[in-house]
Amino acid sequence: MLTLRALDRGDRAAVVAFLLADPAHARTCFDRDPVPADADDLLSSAGYGPGRHRHALVGAFDDDVLVGLLDLVLGWPTPQTAYLGLVHVHPGRRRAGVGAALLAHAEQEARDGGCRQLMLSVVARHHEARAHWHRRGFRPLTARGERAAGPLESVVMHRPVAAAPGPATDAAAGAPAPDGRGAGGPAQSPEARRAACSRISRRSCEPTSTSRPSSVVAR
Repeated sequence: MLTLRALDRGDRAAVVAFLLADPAHARTCFDRDPVPADADDLLSSAGYGPGRHRHALVGAFDDDVLVGLLDLVLGWPTPQTAYLGLVHVHPGRRRAGVGAALLAHAEQEARDGGCRQLMLSVVARHHEARAHWHRRGFRPLTARGERAAGPLESVVMHRPVAAAPGPATDAAAGAPAPDGRGAGGPAQSPEARRAACSRISRRSCEPTSTSRPSSVVAR
């Protein structure tokens, strides 16, 4: 049975083992192999800077084995944004609903926290991940995201937070508009979009980051 819970420093060994089990992720996103210190980066919120945002690293466990990670920040880079720094599923557990469970958890936390949009960033050359998130309604935050970017450059994507499921919302639910202004979604000004991208880009330039800015394919 899959269970989700917040992780802390006491879970460091499990996070290290999880990251080392999938070196392809770090190689694709950062041109290097994962190292144990990457777990410290994930467990810390320092990389997101000061502010009133709330950070949590959530683990998905199956029979006490860590099979998925969600790095979630509520209220970053804007107050009404829930940022997915990482959605990572163990290679041996993909296409088993782990990623869907992590994304559903992120969306519920975003709703409860009053956030109006989900945001993530994907390394441009990670075409599989970009296609994966596109199928789930995420669209580039700026037109620049539609153009070719450098191999390790990030493409920032977002979509509205879906309304809570129920008889009323099920009937009215629809796919978000390509500009990210679906039901309940924010109509951001160009200035707000540029500011959000700028904050993510600055965070993405830190060479020690293992999860940010690349949200790996989660299935």
